Amino acid sequence: MGRNRGQLSDRKDAMFITRNTVARNLPKIRSNLLVACTVISVLFSFSIAFAQEFTTERISDRIFRILEPSSGESQIVIQSEKGLVVLNAFWSEVTARKFKKEIVRELGRDDFVYTINTMDRLDMIGGNAAYGETEIVSHSSFIDKYYGKDEEVRAEITRLVDMWRWKEDVSRERLPTHEEGSEAWNNEKRWMTTCGRRADELEQSFSLVLPTMLYDEKKKLPLGDISLELIWFGQAGDYNGMTVTVIPEEKTAIIPTFIMHPQHFAPHPHSEYRDLDVPKWIAVLEEILEGEDAVETVICGMRDVWPRERAHEHLVYIRRLWNRVTTMEAEGKTLSEVWEQLSFENEFAFVKEMKIYEVNSDDWLRPQHMDHARLFYLQHKTLASQIMMDAGMDSLQTSLARVRELRKTDSKIYFEEASINGIGYYLIGQGRFADAIEVLKLNVELFPESSNVYDSLGEAYMKNGDLDKAIENYNKSLELNPENENAKQMLEEIRRG
Repeated sequence: MGRNRGQLSDRKDAMFITRNTVARNLPKIRSNLLVACTVISVLFSFSIAFAQEFTTERISDRIFRILEPSSGESQIVIQSEKGLVVLNAFWSEVTARKFKKEIVRELGRDDFVYTINTMDRLDMIGGNAAYGETEIVSHSSFIDKYYGKDEEVRAEITRLVDMWRWKEDVSRERLPTHEEGSEAWNNEKRWMTTCGRRADELEQSFSLVLPTMLYDEKKKLPLGDISLELIWFGQAGDYNGMTVTVIPEEKTAIIPTFIMHPQHFAPHPHSEYRDLDVPKWIAVLEEILEGEDAVETVICGMRDVWPRERAHEHLVYIRRLWNRVTTMEAEGKTLSEVWEQLSFENEFAFVKEMKIYEVNSDDWLRPQHMDHARLFYLQHKTLASQIMMDAGMDSLQTSLARVRELRKTDSKIYFEEASINGIGYYLIGQGRFADAIEVLKLNVELFPESSNVYDSLGEAYMKNGDLDKAIENYNKSLELNPENENAKQMLEEIRRG
């Protein structure tokens, strides 16, 4: 059930946080001097971009997509008798206000009534302050994730800035591979600029305004001539607040890009283990795409408009993968056996008939499919590395003893070589070489036929100054894999002193 603004007053009236409140309560990401400088920088850097013309795509009589061609950014806006509704608010008030101004100019009205935050990620809601006069609606998990969590907010902003800087750098490196002035070159340059712009605004002008109206499972927003039905999608790794928006009168569903995307089979895979509410995903998509009132059109994120049939292909994929992985795991199959049986050459050859396969390369989709299968498989397991991470690195010896004991007593305990190796390398990066050795010794116990685990343990010993043990492990790695060039190189460096 949704909770209105008045009902949120028992949370110290803090669900709606103005920019001034944020300024008082959230520490600045940069110093006051840097903020002052960057205000000037932002105004100058984006003055040209602000002058770029927008285009408007009429998806229906009530649904519009406002597009800024120079950046590729877009906004979905819904008009109704009650007022205007926008979905998400970009990453900063700077961009949100620019799009808001264009919406008013294009539609000739400024009676905004709702802002719907469909994703609990800060670069999707950073522009909420631009719509302070509206009810800002989201799933209730937003409050649990962000209210009073200053350090977590700052950490997420830092991660997002780093991510967009990295994407900007990758795009910059790719740019010379395209012919200057070609369509590919222009697209690459546009994307590079967009990534940099997102990073700049997140770093320089981000403010947090939390939703004012919350819901749990479903909520209906009457708008006079139409209504909006908000449906919680379920837990999906890092994201717990994803909302699917259905407009029954339009037979249209608006699905966040992190749920359905032209480059991804299913909600984005994460290499780290996370809880995934896959049965709920399937139930929500079945309701929208197969139910009695199934939609005819799906808007993916803010960009792609699909017929129901194309979106249904993704539901078929998710449902079939989940059912097969669940069955095979219950039968005691290993992950390697799952990958083999459910490969593109075997049971999942049908994906080559999907639209996603037509527009994306096999090299991109095949590892993604394996990631989905892996994460689905791990939902039924107790992952040893997750136990260690949840316990914290300060309780390393205790968690190591625990997972060794569980190995003897718990049939669901699952030891994954790459995850444990990752913890070892994290500790190496922290300079905790002795602790890294203990973790990587566990990996050697678990996977004695793996060349890689000996290579990693050899590195930890070398960093710790135990060269005899380093040589012993690098030699064992080479014995198992004579082509291991890293082990050869490390042994040569040790010999040279």
